[in-house]
Order: sequence, then C-alpha cells, then structure tokens
Amino acid sequence: MRIKTRFTVHLALGLVFWMLATGFSILFIVEGILPFLNIIVSTDDEGLLVLWISIIITIICIGLFGWYFGGPIGFIMIWINQLSQENYEPPTSLRKIYNRKGKFRIRYLLYKEVIQHLQSLAVKLQASEIERERIENAKQEWIAGVSHDLKTPLTYITGYSTLLLNDQYEWSKEETLSFLQEIDHKGKHMEELIQDLSLVLHGGVLPLNKTRQDLVEFSKRVVANISNNPQASNYKLYFETDIPVIHIEFDKKFMERILHNILMNCIVHNPEHTDVYMKIAESNENAIIRIIDNGVGMSAHIVENLFQQYYRGTTTDVSSDGTGLGMAIVYQLVHAHNGTISVESGLSKGTSFEIILPKKGHLQ
Repeated sequence: MRIKTRFTVHLALGLVFWMLATGFSILFIVEGILPFLNIIVSTDDEGLLVLWISIIITIICIGLFGWYFGGPIGFIMIWINQLSQENYEPPTSLRKIYNRKGKFRIRYLLYKEVIQHLQSLAVKLQASEIERERIENAKQEWIAGVSHDLKTPLTYITGYSTLLLNDQYEWSKEETLSFLQEIDHKGKHMEELIQDLSLVLHGGVLPLNKTRQDLVEFSKRVVANISNNPQASNYKLYFETDIPVIHIEFDKKFMERILHNILMNCIVHNPEHTDVYMKIAESNENAIIRIIDNGVGMSAHIVENLFQQYYRGTTTDVSSDGTGLGMAIVYQLVHAHNGTISVESGLSKGTSFEIILPKKGHLQ
C-alpha cells in the first residue's frame, strides 16, 4: 500500500474514532454517569454540556492525532537534519520504531517507505563520503606525483640551459647540439604531460575527427612502431588476426593514443622478454581489440582502480615517466568512440585488455 493511500486510510480511521469517541462520551456521561450521581441537568444546560464534552474529546483527539501522525514526522525531520550535518549514523531512537519482532510499530508503519529510503540514503551518503575522501587523498598524492613528473624534465632543461649560457666555457658544436636535443626532448615530454592533463580535465567532450579507416592495418602499424621503440627492444610483440579488413570510424590520433598507452603499459610494467599480443576480431556489430601479455599481472586492487583519474598504480619497482593518467585517458578516449574497455588480470597470470568498438553508430 502506498504512503498516500495508507495516510488517507489512517486519517479516515482517525476521524471515525473521533466521532465515535465523541458520541460514546456524550452518551456515557449524559445517560450513565450523571443519572448514577443523581445529577439532573436541565434541557437548556444539556446542550451546553454536550458542547463542552465535544470540545474536550476533540482536544484529546487532536493530541492523540499529533502524537500518532506528528511523532514519526518529528523523528524523520531529526534524521534528515542529522544527515544534513554529515552525521550518517542511525539515530539513537531508531530502535524505538520497531516492536519486539523487528517490525514497524503501527504509527511508524505509516511512513515505512520514507524511513526505508532514509536508511538507504544514509548508507549511500556514508559510502559516498568515504569514496570522496579516498579520491581526495588519491588526488593529493596524484598532484604531488604530477608536480614531480613536471619538475624532472624542467630540471634537465634548466641545467642544460645554464651550461649553454655559461660564457666561461666554449662548447663544441657537437656538445651544443647534444644539449639542445636533450632540451627539445624534455620540452616535448613536458608538452605530452600537459596534453595528458588537458585530455583528462577536458570535461568529457573531446574534439574527435572520425574518418572511416581499416582498423586492422592501422593497429598493425601501431604495433610495428612500438616494436621499434628502444624501450620495447627486449620485449616480443605479436600481431594476430584472421580478418584482412575491418572498416570502422575512429579518430586516427586518439586511436593511436589508446593502443600506444596500453601497449607501453604492458612493456613498462613488465620485466624484459615478456610476450605482448594484439589480436583483432569482430562480431556482427563490433570490432574487438585484445591486448594480452604474459607478464607479472596486477592485483585486484589495481584492476579495480586502473581507469580512475587519480590512481597511480604499478606492478614493478621500475619508475616511469608520466602522470599516471595513461589508463584514465584510454578509458575516456574509448568511451568517446562509443566503445567499452575491460581488463582481466591476476598476480603472475598476465593481463588482458579488451576494447569493443561499434562498426556503425553507437555501441548497444
């Protein structure tokens, strides 16, 4: 029974009780108590007596109605006020609304749904507060890490610039070129870090420039480029597919970023000689990219937080350049393509990423 219907029924029963109580009290006093006490009331005074009895009974009923209907409302208001003050513990009087069998007392049963929703809301608010604090702590740690990541290349740039500006020493052409190349490299690295920040903090709207392209050939080129990366020289990268061509619409720059980030994640966080596979498959409506390695794997905690913006997890003791935003960016870019991404991993069991992209329109 809905609260509106239940309230109407209870109110109607209350009115019936008031009328019956008034009628019975008048009858009982006029026809029972007064004759028993040998009190004779004149016809003129009888009407006034009935009026006073009615008023007194009405006042008593109003008090009972206030207790019956208003008591639970007062309890609910106290609970709401408690929640507004970020106190998510149940009110101390909560146990009083239940009987010995653990069921709602009659007057609280009237507001059963409201009380149940408040209990659910308190649990959700408390969970949200815990999650907010966790994210805030992670954010502070992340900001400290990003500051360090930006400071490191800046230190190189400042150092080499100071050497070049030192007029007490004349550098050779080769040395000058070497310094400038290092400054250029570190400057580009800082630019990439800033682009990562811009992508994640973009507000969810990315300027995609989608064109219809062959995902198979595109992915094959990305694997080839990663294979030529010096960081991947001691890793084995494989590309496998039984499908010659899959045409879908995607942004070339961002799709390269997706695949590059995942592949480099497999390389940076795994020991040398780890095998990394990229496999392309398809279903009737979707293209499927799987990137699998047989490396050290990830704990359940890292898997759970992998795509969060402010999480900087690692599976090795190797430090790497970057903001820790790689997987958060991947998640955002995949969803910007109307796709989904998932990961399965376990310690010493390797890691498997699966990206599902729609061939046409939105992923269902």
